Amino acid sequence: MNRNDFDEAIKNVDKDIVSEAKNKKSGIKLWISIAASAACILLAVVVLSVGLGINNVNKLSGNGKAGDINKISGSGDAQIKYNDGILGERKDSDRRDYGEAYRDFDPVPMPELGEGYEAADSSFEMPSEYIKTSEEVPWDFYEVEARAGTLTAGEWRDTDNLADWYKLVRDNNWYDYAEERKIFSNKAVTVKVTDEGAACFNVKVELKDGNKVIAKGQTNIKGEAYLFYNVDGGKANPSAVTVNGKDYSLSTDYIEIEAKNCGIELKAIDLMYMVDTTGSMGDELNYIKAELVDMVNRIAEKGQAVSIRVSVNFYRDEGDDYIVKYFDFREDINACYELIKNEKADGGGDTPEAVHTALDNAVNGHTWREDALKLCFLVLDAPPHSEEEIQGINADLRETFIKAAEAGIRFIPVMCSGADKATEYLLRSLAAITNGTFIFLTDDSGIGNPHIETSVGDYNVEKLNDCMVRVVCEFAGFEYTAPAQQNQQSQNGN
Repeated sequence: MNRNDFDEAIKNVDKDIVSEAKNKKSGIKLWISIAASAACILLAVVVLSVGLGINNVNKLSGNGKAGDINKISGSGDAQIKYNDGILGERKDSDRRDYGEAYRDFDPVPMPELGEGYEAADSSFEMPSEYIKTSEEVPWDFYEVEARAGTLTAGEWRDTDNLADWYKLVRDNNWYDYAEERKIFSNKAVTVKVTDEGAACFNVKVELKDGNKVIAKGQTNIKGEAYLFYNVDGGKANPSAVTVNGKDYSLSTDYIEIEAKNCGIELKAIDLMYMVDTTGSMGDELNYIKAELVDMVNRIAEKGQAVSIRVSVNFYRDEGDDYIVKYFDFREDINACYELIKNEKADGGGDTPEAVHTALDNAVNGHTWREDALKLCFLVLDAPPHSEEEIQGINADLRETFIKAAEAGIRFIPVMCSGADKATEYLLRSLAAITNGTFIFLTDDSGIGNPHIETSVGDYNVEKLNDCMVRVVCEFAGFEYTAPAQQNQQSQNGN
């Protein structure tokens, strides 16, 4: 019950008292009526107090200003009470501040995707009235129907290439990025846990310096955990790894442990999307939404033997219509489609966004299942604010990275156009520390503004939706066949 409902209830009770006083001749009956009305008031106060208490429990604190939780019902399961809500002050605003760089964007017809891509996937045609030069683009250009299989991307997993990653971080410029954020990802111990040769999934592992725990993590589907330590620039020296309460001495940065009755079978996947919806994402957001909807559908088909829940969330910046708009995990995939489709780019206006608040909400504001494979796709084009702008932000980021690793929440950043090298370092560190992977959009699709050339090794250019589906399949241990190979098999009659 909210305060308006409470006030209305009080008015109705007062009316009842007056009515009873006029109609009842017996003084005893009048006092009984008054007592009953007072009981109703007391009950209303209790209900209101409980309601306000629940709201206070559900409020989340971040570096941004937290607003009241607004319940948003999902389609299909009206009976289920989801922990949906908004961080920040919700405003009624038609402000469309996309930034000057995007007002000068010159749209052209979508080009061919290049060798290896089917023409059908690039069949989108730009409306002729939007094919202009030296003129401001109507903003419904970004609201045209976009198709999945349009954006192109690459993927790079630094935990598979730790020596190369350490070398890169030692580079002067890249070490400056680490110093600026006070987040260091150049020290890790790799642990592999097996039971009679079989990989153990979801095993909790601790890294120790003497009796002090300096890092925690959970094994992946291959039984591996990458435990990053001294993330704050400390001087700890790993001496042992703990699995199932037993310590194993450590002499190198790699150890294999044979354990008994360890690990679980994968039966659940919690899949989260946290998407930047500020104005600078306007050049690619509609396409990304199409890719996400397609990916959710394909993963749901592949994971029919496991329980799959999806959480979609959006964030902007302090002072916008919202800082974070978050939605609880749902098994109703259709409801997730609608949440993704209905969101638009708006707000922002400067480069840093409320990434720190979004990450905090992703890790601490949702109920992840303990026994699930936990994956979070963070889709963005701008870094979080700096230490100079918001006191303590780097410490908050570092704490969130570490807590995600401890909980087995694996982040998969998807870096879009507009990001710089410092952002690349931060996102790759997030992916490495949480044992996820790094995805980046490329210019091969011809969509959006230019993308930076990432500092990674050789990689394959894929369609974004295929890349994301493949990555989830690899983390889940599902069989994955690339669409091109599927088409080839079909043509051969196999």
